Amino acid sequence: METLPLFTIDQTVNTYKYLFEPNPVFGMDFFSNNFEAKEIVLLDDIKAGSQGIPIHFGYYALFLRIHGETQRTINQFNYLIKPHSLQLVNPGAIYSFKDVTNASRTFVLLFNKAFIEEDNLSEHIQESLMEFHRKCQQDIVLNKTQYAHAVAIYEQLSTELRAKNDDYQIVCKMLINQLLVLLKREKLSFGLKQNHTRAEEICAEFLVLIEEHYWQKKSVKAYALLLGVTPKHLSETVKGTLRHTALSYIHIRIIKEIQYLLCFGEMSIKQIAYALHFDTVSQLGRFFKRHEGLSPKAYRLKHRGVALYDKQNASK
Repeated sequence: METLPLFTIDQTVNTYKYLFEPNPVFGMDFFSNNFEAKEIVLLDDIKAGSQGIPIHFGYYALFLRIHGETQRTINQFNYLIKPHSLQLVNPGAIYSFKDVTNASRTFVLLFNKAFIEEDNLSEHIQESLMEFHRKCQQDIVLNKTQYAHAVAIYEQLSTELRAKNDDYQIVCKMLINQLLVLLKREKLSFGLKQNHTRAEEICAEFLVLIEEHYWQKKSVKAYALLLGVTPKHLSETVKGTLRHTALSYIHIRIIKEIQYLLCFGEMSIKQIAYALHFDTVSQLGRFFKRHEGLSPKAYRLKHRGVALYDKQNASK
C-alpha cells in the first residue's frame, strides 16, 4: 500500500497551531517571524479540551504533562496521561490525543533523529538508549523530586532555544539526553522488564506484524498463520497479556489509517477502500461507522478542516 509521507516537525506544528498562543513565557514562539521548525522545537500546549486527529510522524516527541489528563493513542495503545507524566514517542508512530479534563498544559519537545545522534553520545550508548525507549513506550508519572528535575531541564532547554548563544545546540543535546536517561531510570524503577515471557514475545511480534500488514490482513487467523500458532492460542495470549482482544488491535490500527487518509490525503473514499483491501466502499463504510459512529464522508467533512496542516508550508 502507498502511504502518505511521515509528517515533519514543521508540518506537525502547522497542523496543531491552534494549540499555541503568541508570545509564550515558555518555549518557542510559533507565531514569531524568525520561528523555525526544523531539527528541534519546544512548545507550550496550554489549550484545554483540545483533540488531535491521527498523524504519522518521523521524529521523536518528548511530552511532559504539567497538569490535566489526556487520552494519548500511539499505534494500537491507549494511555491515560496524568499530571507529571513523561513520555517519549518514537519516529514512525501514528499518534493522536484527546484531553479529558478542563485544565491542560503540556511541554512539547520535538527533535529529529539526526539532531540527537550527530556529535552527541557515542554511537553505541545512543543506540542502546533509544532502543530501550523504542521497546518500552509507556509513560511514567514522575515523583515530586524527579518531576521538579524534569521541569528544570525543560526550562533550561527553553532558555537555550530562546537565546541561541554559541553552541546552544550542543547544550540542548546534553539536556535531552538527561531527560532520556531520567526516563529510562524511572521506567526501570517501575519494574518495566527487558526480558520477556513467551506470551509477551508473541504479543510484541503480533503488534509488529499488524504494522506491516494492517492494510491487507484483517483477521486473527491471518496473523496466527504468520506467527505459527493457532488462532485460539493467539486470541487467548493477547487477551491474557494485553487485556484486549487480538481483533480489537487489528481494527484499531485500520481505523487510525482510515482517519489519517480521510483527513490528510487526497484519496477518495473508494480509493481508500481499495487500498485497504475492503471488498466494497459499503463494507468500509459499515466497518468505520460501527467503530466511529459516523460515516467516512461525515468524518472527513467534520475533521478535514480542523487542525489540517498548512499545505504551502508542508511543501517547502
